[in-house]
Amino acid sequence: MVFLALMLAGCLPGDVTTRDYSTFQTYQFQQTPGLGFCADKDLVFSAKITRKADGTMAFDHSLLVLAGPDPEQCEDGVAAQEGCLKAKPQPSRTLSNQEADQVHATFADVDFYKRPDPICRQLAIDPCVIERHSWDTNELSDFVCGSDRLGEDQRADIRELLSSLRDGG
Repeated sequence: MVFLALMLAGCLPGDVTTRDYSTFQTYQFQQTPGLGFCADKDLVFSAKITRKADGTMAFDHSLLVLAGPDPEQCEDGVAAQEGCLKAKPQPSRTLSNQEADQVHATFADVDFYKRPDPICRQLAIDPCVIERHSWDTNELSDFVCGSDRLGEDQRADIRELLSSLRDGG
């Protein structure tokens, strides 16, 4: 009876899985479109953290910047109220030991859900932006109706980490 209860508990959509992704070689983040695309220009638009042969980590990222005043003339960018936003790569840099420790701590216990939120059975949810994360070949997103999805707390922790790295520690 206990075995059956444990099996059923592992199949419920609310169950959280925790993995240690801190030993990654390459981590990547990207804001991607849902039905529309309302990327957040105050956040890192894309990021890549790579572990070098000497054990240090390199941080590459891009930010959205205003490329023109007319959102109607925005073919390769993100149309926003203020105009056309385009990704602008920022200088690559090596993370300090303290920053690398922050990365390790944030990615050591990543909580995610294996199934969509049950609300998706009753409502159609189409976000205007989906945040995608990958640690080598392991991919997660924040899309509430997707499988292998980050919860809000984990998403906030990763956003905080990326903002800290963007700001230089």
